[in-house]
Amino acid sequence: MNRHVNPLTRFFPEIRARIDALARACEWPEFERQIARHLTRTQLPPHVILPIASAAAVGGTPERALSTTAACAYMIVAMRWFDDAQDRDRKESLWNEVGHGRAINMAATALTVAWHALVEDEEMSREALKAFGRHTIALARAQDVDLMGAVACTLDDYWELMRGKTGAALALACEVGALAACSDRVAEAAICRSYGEHLGVLMQILDDLDGVFRPDGVGDLAAGKATLPVLYGLAVNHPGREELAEIVHCGLLSTCANRVLAILQSIDTREFLVWCAFDERRRALVSLEDLPPTNSEAEGEARQALRAFADSLIVGWEELSGSDTATKQSGVTASRRASVSEIPQPKPPGGADEFCFASMTAKG
Repeated sequence: MNRHVNPLTRFFPEIRARIDALARACEWPEFERQIARHLTRTQLPPHVILPIASAAAVGGTPERALSTTAACAYMIVAMRWFDDAQDRDRKESLWNEVGHGRAINMAATALTVAWHALVEDEEMSREALKAFGRHTIALARAQDVDLMGAVACTLDDYWELMRGKTGAALALACEVGALAACSDRVAEAAICRSYGEHLGVLMQILDDLDGVFRPDGVGDLAAGKATLPVLYGLAVNHPGREELAEIVHCGLLSTCANRVLAILQSIDTREFLVWCAFDERRRALVSLEDLPPTNSEAEGEARQALRAFADSLIVGWEELSGSDTATKQSGVTASRRASVSEIPQPKPPGGADEFCFASMTAKG
């Protein structure tokens, strides 16, 4: 999404200025430096488009969601700092630079600043504040479940966890943005929430894929974390299933990381995760179809911005899946390749009777 395609990017300079001003107001140079490093020094995170696009998509003005956008940026960086400090699995993270205790302190400050950005806005609706609080609690609750380290019993259980983590973060950005602009359009805001939740799950799926097959730092297997790829391996019938189950339930994931990786590669796990990501994108786009007909060009542009954001998340799916299928399709553009119809639905080894995905996808 660039300026020529998405007119909402005209608000990015003001969003950047608001984020920087909030950091300066803390009168804490190191915190200000870290916010610049992680949020504003280069390109703004793509998710900052969500609150203003959601605001316009339901018939409001994007300007009414600028405070929400700054708040969401702080909230999401706070969650990332908390998560990194707790997992300690990425070298390029705040805790690795300033230490565990200071990272937790700065993360708590970022979350406080997020609330400050909202309450400073005298026109911020009570409905938007309530939604922000509800989602931040959901994020903390899901993070606690993750920290307990218990292996999810089914794919359904893990989907609920993903909805509560990254799903709740993007649901927050979309719902609060819509309510900040139009507090009386609760139904439309709920549609935006559903859209954001599906895209948050999509992002978590791709994060899990990277964490096993393309780790940045300590991978999930080496860290002993049973994420979606491992749960897929436990859910379907294949020759290595019993061995995988014994490894997981005996707490030997980190010790047997190479063997587990070989098992997962043998059952097309990457293809399964990419297909799941495409399906979450499809569900996000279907959610937007429930919005009332547009009343203005601005509403139409905002909804197109939301669709474009969903498409941007699955750019490069061929590399993620380890497939060269798309490169063999002559004349197909990158934007057209980003279609669920162009990637085959994976067929789990052993048949559908061993597979939990059908019940999982039945959930809205």
